[in-house]
This record gives sequence, C-alpha cells and structure tokens, in this order.
Amino acid sequence: MMTRWMRPWGLAACAAALFLLPAATAGAQKGTAPKVPATVEAILDATLDHVWQLTDLHWHKGEYNHILNLYKVVVAGWPDQVEAYANGGWLLWSMNRDAEAIALYEQGIKANPKSAYMFDELGQHYNRKKDWPKAIRYLEQAAARPDVQPLTLHTLAHCYERTGRLKESLKTWERAAADPHNAARLAARNHAARIKRLLAERSQ
Repeated sequence: MMTRWMRPWGLAACAAALFLLPAATAGAQKGTAPKVPATVEAILDATLDHVWQLTDLHWHKGEYNHILNLYKVVVAGWPDQVEAYANGGWLLWSMNRDAEAIALYEQGIKANPKSAYMFDELGQHYNRKKDWPKAIRYLEQAAARPDVQPLTLHTLAHCYERTGRLKESLKTWERAAADPHNAARLAARNHAARIKRLLAERSQ
C-alpha cells in the first residue's frame, strides 16, 4: 500500500532505490552517523540521478539496450525528464525500432502534455520519415505551447510548404522571423520572402 508521502513512481524506480542502501548504511557500520536522506522521496531522487549518470557510461561502451532499460527506470520516477524519452526514442529509431520509438515519444507526450518538447520530438521524427502530414500534426501542437523553440517553427514552415500549404508556411516563417530569441531570424525572413514570391507567382 502506498503511503501518503510516496509518489506513484512504479516498481522499477522503487527497486532502483536499493542501489543507495549499501552506501547509506556504510557509515553506521563504521560507527559514524550515516548521511541518510530524510525521506524515501529524497532517496529515490538521489538514486534516479545516479541511474541517469550511468546512462553516459553505457553510451561510451555502446551498450544501447542497457541505456534504454535505464531510461525506463528514470521516466518511471521522473516522468518530466523529457530528455530520457527523447534520447531513448533517438536510440530506438536509429536501431530501426521505429514502432518502439514512436510509442516512447507518445508516452513522453502523455506525461508532459503542457510542454512543446515531446510534441516537437515526435514531429521531428515524422519529418525525418518524410511523413509531412503527421509531422505537421505534432509540430502544430508544439507551436501552440509557450515553450516552443524556433527550430520547431522552421520545421513546421518547411512541412507546410512540402504539402502545398504556402499561406500557412508564410505565416509560420513570419512568426519565426519576429521571434527575438531566434538566432536564425535572417534565414526565416529570407524564407518568408521566398514564399511570398511563390504565392505571387501562383496568383498570376
């Protein structure tokens, strides 16, 4: 039974806390006061941070399946750790495990519906697959959120153009060009001018 101060993190994250127990009790065995976190939540946070660091070690060894399993532990405890979903999805599709990648991206979206991050990840995935309509579906949702990044708008504008939706493409390029935080504003302005010329040619 889950107590009132435990998050519903799942068995994987709870089991991962066992990694910390030997270190936490080592001080007591030596006769000194152990530095044990005050709550189970603190123990799990420290453990998950350790698990996250382990992914880098496995990366350098090329142990990608181990990394994917560690990501599952991380997101069980930290569902807002969007990098775990994104990195895991990248590993999966790069190993031709496309359906699993999409499922992981969708899991990240479900866990973080207010953020543009995972909508963008799945939209960019479909963009790589040249499935422009599906890319647009997710990139539009990313663009509707306040934390959208300029690259999302650039990709969305290109997808609109590739599907013949030039007016939407122009509007998106103009939005990207007006973003003061967009380091590629000049490119966005140039693309907007190019789309205007295409629209003018189409109207003749």
